[in-house]
Amino acid sequence: MKRFLYLGAVLFLFLICSGCGDVFRPIIVPNPPKFPNPAASHSILTLSDNGTVTGGVETAQIGSAMTIDVSGDTDQSQRNIGLVPIHAVQQTATQVIVADQSVSGSNQDSLTRVTFSGTSISTVTTISMPTGSAPNFVATTEAAQVYVSMPGYTPPSVAVMNTTQGTMVHTIPVGLSPVAIAETPDTKKLYVANYGEGTVDGFNTQDQSQRMITGQPSSPPIWLAARNDSQQVFVLENNGTLGFLNTIELSDTFTETSISVPGASYMWYDVILNRLFIPGQGLVNGVLQPAVTVIDVSQSAPTPLAVVPIPAFSSLNLSPAPATVIGITSLPDGHRAYVGSYALLPTNVTISSVAGDGTNATYTYTLNSGPDLTPGMALTISGLVDTMGQPLTAFEGTFQISSVISGTSACSATCFQIANPNTLSAISESGSGAFSNIFPQVTVINADNYTFKTNIAIPAFPDATNPSTPYYVPVCATTRDQVGPTGGGFRMMMAAGGDSTRAYLSTCDGGAINIIQTATDTYFFNLPAPFSARSPIPPSVENPPQNPVFMIAGP
Repeated sequence: MKRFLYLGAVLFLFLICSGCGDVFRPIIVPNPPKFPNPAASHSILTLSDNGTVTGGVETAQIGSAMTIDVSGDTDQSQRNIGLVPIHAVQQTATQVIVADQSVSGSNQDSLTRVTFSGTSISTVTTISMPTGSAPNFVATTEAAQVYVSMPGYTPPSVAVMNTTQGTMVHTIPVGLSPVAIAETPDTKKLYVANYGEGTVDGFNTQDQSQRMITGQPSSPPIWLAARNDSQQVFVLENNGTLGFLNTIELSDTFTETSISVPGASYMWYDVILNRLFIPGQGLVNGVLQPAVTVIDVSQSAPTPLAVVPIPAFSSLNLSPAPATVIGITSLPDGHRAYVGSYALLPTNVTISSVAGDGTNATYTYTLNSGPDLTPGMALTISGLVDTMGQPLTAFEGTFQISSVISGTSACSATCFQIANPNTLSAISESGSGAFSNIFPQVTVINADNYTFKTNIAIPAFPDATNPSTPYYVPVCATTRDQVGPTGGGFRMMMAAGGDSTRAYLSTCDGGAINIIQTATDTYFFNLPAPFSARSPIPPSVENPPQNPVFMIAGP
């Protein structure tokens, strides 16, 4: 018996001594995704700008929030929120916080606390922000506090907001023009991208003390993403360079990588795959072209995995137009990513006749160049004359096409219709139509091997950034991806349903949310945003839709 006791004692001493002198070296093994897990989402939340109404002076109208039930493809609920909504974050399983930037002189900068019951909005509560603070980004991984960048505050600061009590707890001075914030999932650290000073600030959330950062970006930072194990924060710079902060020590170290994505305006962090997807441009066979760069961020340093090219747009008698890559999301099941892009393409037609029946004007046309006509596109019609050479101005102008009836009993040739109250029998005429419309597409990427899978065409619509047309919407012309990171919301965004059966593309210009069925990777249909307060655009008698500027997977 004593021999067994002696043996046990020897083994015990061996185990103790074998550990002596060892130094613990942390191994990066990212934790499972912290809430909100994208697979838990049952809705999509969109924020829309309501534009301005002229009443002697331009007056901003309150924006709106709309939820889409992922399982039913329905507009589940709509609620008014603050002036000029610009950004949002899901704070809890039933709550989203929206930053409302207001407008100069309105004194209504605010947050909106949006509370859900299931997939429907149950209550909306306004939380006041300091006048003129111009909040432009909200972030949190906490249940009761959010952090809001205030570039208009003096000095520029991040507000610590208690969303339970609806109060501002503290302000943290930061650099000029803060444009993005990231809090680590462990809730211990906060990072701010200061575009105006070209720096990143770090803070400890417990006492708001500043963290020491060794090194800074060589180009102004425009986007941040914290890894799900809280050990790294990724920094996208204005020139497309990717950098990262190691955050596991008392002070942080910034490292700039050789990864560059020119033209990038933001990046998508896939918490399931531990990947960064950065839309912009990339080298494909030695040629810089529209592409998505995929990066493995699970290791000690980001590692490029692939550069996936995005197809160009082609149409009749036009050279292929490069895509402008503008949005990306990935499915929670980890199998595919969806990339939104667009091109501005001109269409030119010759009009040979027109007939009005009191409800619609039917135009017979021949396509000369560009994409063929579809409902939703705009066309500027001019030069119409009757058989006597007299102008027919009642059928001229810039209009949105309501329907195409080519090859039907009403038109055996090629025809389109536009709402028009004039009644005239068919008359032989001559004229032309021309316009440049936005043509979006969604490109599907296999996330298993990062290769192109297919391309999905989305119905076209007028360019809302052209001030010389009746479709001009200032908010769409001043989004981040139009004028840089100091702009407003986003011209187009993508999001995925929690069950991975749907992908969504929001379009500020188009005033709608486009739905993709992921089982077949085909366009399904679109849901218009709520009606705006802007005046109808003739010949339509209805107010145009509001303009989606931000979209996230919701509760």
